[in-house]
Amino acid sequence: MWPAPAKNGGPDGSAFFFGVFMADFVFRISPNVILGPHTLARLAQVASSWGTKYLLIADPFLKEFDLVEKAVASLEEKGISAIVFDDIPSAPTSETLEQSLSLARGAHVHGVISLGGLKTAALGRALASLYNETHDVYDFLAGAQPFSGSLPFIEVPSTCRDPFVFMDRTPVVDARNRQIRLMKIQNGVCKAVVIDPNLYMNMSPNTAVSMIFHAIVLAVEGYVSTRSNFFSETMLGKAIELLLLALDPEQSKLVGTPSEMLVAQGGCMASMGVAVSSPGVATAISLACNARYKTSSSLVCSVLLPYIMEDAARAKVDKIVTIGKMLGVSGAGLNSSEIARAAIDDIRRRLALAGLPTRLKDLELTIDQLVPVAEDAASLDLMNYIPRAMSSDELFDLVKQAY
Repeated sequence: MWPAPAKNGGPDGSAFFFGVFMADFVFRISPNVILGPHTLARLAQVASSWGTKYLLIADPFLKEFDLVEKAVASLEEKGISAIVFDDIPSAPTSETLEQSLSLARGAHVHGVISLGGLKTAALGRALASLYNETHDVYDFLAGAQPFSGSLPFIEVPSTCRDPFVFMDRTPVVDARNRQIRLMKIQNGVCKAVVIDPNLYMNMSPNTAVSMIFHAIVLAVEGYVSTRSNFFSETMLGKAIELLLLALDPEQSKLVGTPSEMLVAQGGCMASMGVAVSSPGVATAISLACNARYKTSSSLVCSVLLPYIMEDAARAKVDKIVTIGKMLGVSGAGLNSSEIARAAIDDIRRRLALAGLPTRLKDLELTIDQLVPVAEDAASLDLMNYIPRAMSSDELFDLVKQAY
């Protein structure tokens, strides 16, 4: 089953809850979220609450823009030493996790900071969670729950589409077979998320657009999930609105908010909303594709977006109709099914205008490669909360449609 509502401990020892319990909804947020321009400069102030020696897991791509050096300089100015680990492949595995654990334990660090996208954040969470554990990494990939105290973890995302920020799971690729696993982590591993919209400005236009669509996919998946509730629908609906504004430069000018700020706000709300709902089919398939073939998760999600909306319309047509209204689709004279179809067509139009791939075969994947991808995706427990139950065969049928 997908993890129970996460109980998290804050720096002051207070308790936080995500979850829905019978008729009551209880929500308190952890980790702390710091969002705004130039918040990277405040990293040392945040980190000083938990120690003076950190392992900084950095995406090597960011070195080109001196962002790693800036982060290290910010920490050192406050007397915080940082050991940089940036030997990270495009799809890090459990072997990378073991290497980083060895480095962190040898240096006796006080905490872990990730600076980068999904792979650095996932690695940082797993490292912080297992630092004090004595069992083999593969025991935890098999489902064991870590019980030793974790290291404090601080996430500095350079992208806007991480579904695991507020969850008590983190994706890890099993190096033995390149299968994706959602490893359990302790509650409250992540202490703070520092979101600096300026970090998004170093991506190429195509990459930036694909990541916005990826964040929209997360919001749509959470919106149509069987775990959705009034809070997640509110958060995810607003996330979709902000992300759509960010895709339209003229509209973002009208609202007077820079597009990178809209992306940061929308991505944060998508992560928050999906944590109290659930990711779905596109997330599962994209994780499996990236694990096995190092395919871009954002491009896979973008391709799958209209197809997961079509499938969701079979069980949750009212939700797709509501998303259609967010897209600005006119429902005059149309029934629910027709409005849902118009919404899906509008998404396809937007993807085409963005110049993104519209078929999985455009990502240099073969149909044979997608057979184990569907099996891996079907085994993830987040599939328990998709709009309708799907077997691995049905999941492969959806993948074939997108191929």
